[in-house]
Order: sequence, then C-alpha cells, then structure tokens
Amino acid sequence: MPTPLVRISATAAALALAVLSLTACDDETGTATPAAPSSAAPAAGVPAPGGRSGQSTVRTIGKTGWYDDFTITVDRATVVPDQYGGAAVTIDLTYANTGLTDRMLGLTPTLLVNGELDGGATFDSPTVAAGGKGKGRAETPVQSLDDAEHLIDTLTIVYGTATDNQTIIPLDAGEQVQSVQPRSFPITATLTQGDTTATVTEATLHPSYSTGDRGRSDLALHVTLTGGGGIPAGGANIYYQYFSVRTPDGRTVPADFKGPINELLAANQTIDKPDNFAVFVVDSPGTGTYTLSYNALGAEGEGSAPTAAFTLN
Repeated sequence: MPTPLVRISATAAALALAVLSLTACDDETGTATPAAPSSAAPAAGVPAPGGRSGQSTVRTIGKTGWYDDFTITVDRATVVPDQYGGAAVTIDLTYANTGLTDRMLGLTPTLLVNGELDGGATFDSPTVAAGGKGKGRAETPVQSLDDAEHLIDTLTIVYGTATDNQTIIPLDAGEQVQSVQPRSFPITATLTQGDTTATVTEATLHPSYSTGDRGRSDLALHVTLTGGGGIPAGGANIYYQYFSVRTPDGRTVPADFKGPINELLAANQTIDKPDNFAVFVVDSPGTGTYTLSYNALGAEGEGSAPTAAFTLN
C-alpha cells in the first residue's frame, strides 16, 4: 500500500523558517543579535518573531518638565516591532519656547533604558519661535523585544548632565518628573542715583542651566531705566555691572553677564525693553529676602548707592 502524502501548509512552513532564522535570545537582558535577515517577508497571519504581537504599541505619556526657557512635554511613545525580533521606538515631544527670541534647545538630551545610557538614541529638537511651539522626536532601535509596555516603562529622557541642574522625565506612569517650574513674582522697586533711575517691575526665578551650576538658580529682575533732565548731551551709559544683591544669607552677588544690560540713556528718556534683566546666580531654591543695590557712579557712588529690599516666597 503506498505511503500517504503529508501536506504542510504554507503558513506552517513560513513559521518554521522564521523560527529557525533567529539566534538564541536572553529574555532577561533582552540583548540578542538577530541572524542574517531572510529576503522573504513573513507569511500573512504570522506574528512578527521576537514580540508577542506584530502590532504597534502606542502609549500617551503627557508628562511635562522645564529646561532652558522651554516647557517640554513628552506626548507619546510608539513601539513598532520588526520582522527580526526587535523594534523601533519613537518618542514624540512638544517644545514650547517661553523665551523672547527664536531658538532651539541648547543641548542634546539623553535617553536612558533601565537607567543606562542608550548610545544609539537620536534626538530631533526644532527651532521654535518666541512664544511658539514645535514638535521634536527621539528615536532608538531595540534588538530584542519581548514586552512593549514594559520597554516603555524603562525609558527616561534626561536634559542636562550630572554636574548641571537636570530635568528628568521618566515614561513610566508611576514615576514622577524631576524638574523645577520657573516662577514669576510681581515686585516693584525704584532706585535713583544722580540723574538716572532704575525701576524693577518683575522678578523671575528658575534653575541656572549653565554648565556646572547644579544647586544654583537664576534670579532675574526686569529693569526699566529713566533719565533725568540733568543728563549731559552725550547720554549716560548704564551697564549690568551697576547692579548687585545681598542674598538672604548675607552674601553680596554682582549681576551676571546672562543679563547684559548695556544702554545709553538720554535726558528725559525711558528705556523699557522686554529683555533688559539684571540676572544674579544664587543658591537654590532662591527664596527669601534680598536687598538690591544700584550704583551708576563707580567708587565715588558706593556710599550713596540706593537700595531696595524685596522678598521671594
């Protein structure tokens, strides 16, 4: 009696071929290297190898942090399995520019996976108009994918280095964002010396984002300048170096170049520019009572320099 024929379906054959084409994978570490890819596409209805499903996973994140005049929101994370057992990860971000000039983020963020730096991650940070918003993106490949939801839980975006004030945004819903939101304080202080007057109309406080300034904050005072009738025809130069503050712990801190006030003030003129700030780098959190000093006369004016106290709570 003839031996009966055994028929193997095309689907089963394709699945067997896909399984044989993979190298061994360590599920605990998730760092397998795929074998040379086959030119044949997976058969219809066969899940992508290495993942539990060939479907993409999209999670809404909706977490916000602040860094370098930007409000940064992580919108969503997408994991797309590939046919070799790995996946492509995309993180969509929104950058809102709260500054006064069109600019892009001043550094490249980093992506951590399980607390380790992902050297293969790339970031696209847009140039954003002042007061506007722009879309950014982070992308990274994953060699071995077992659980897309768990993978997203292990991802963290970091702005700044360990010696800087950092903003840390974990994608795990159970983890809190580590970031300090800038604050504004409506204060008024008027300091007159000779024929020039400096009026402070607002104070802002946020972490300093300069390199090496971890644990320090930028205190910025918006200054309006007014010239009296006695200013000579050539005008009076007003520089940021004319300002200093005595901090809550009693130290005197001169204004920093971050607020480069440099104006030629004429008689009976008022200069009120949105970017005229006297900036002081102080210890965080930066709250407490300060005394502002304004000395436009140099050494001869030290004893007569006007002062004004203000408190930030």
